Amino acid sequence: MRKAAHERLNKDASKAFHEAQMAEAVLLAYNWLVDPKQWDHHFRRCNASTMRSVLYGHAPRTHGSDGVIEALDNFANRIARATYPGAHLVEFFPWMRHIPSR
Repeated sequence: MRKAAHERLNKDASKAFHEAQMAEAVLLAYNWLVDPKQWDHHFRRCNASTMRSVLYGHAPRTHGSDGVIEALDNFANRIARATYPGAHLVEFFPWMRHIPSR
């Protein structure tokens, strides 16, 4: 997996992504100017749409979101919540490591 990712995402290969990244950057700036109160939504849409464009060749999402972007956003939120300090009781009670995971 590391080799495959490196072939697609190395420094030289990233030059091919310039056009997609510029399109997303312009769209993000436009969305921020039109609706600045939703800046976090625009930023999440831009990130997910850029990754889809670069990795899978999908066209940029101009507005809204679809199921894939929502799934990526939900996954990122779950990862963020899981990494918060104190998110798991075992951090406070180390003896819980020995409880079976049923």
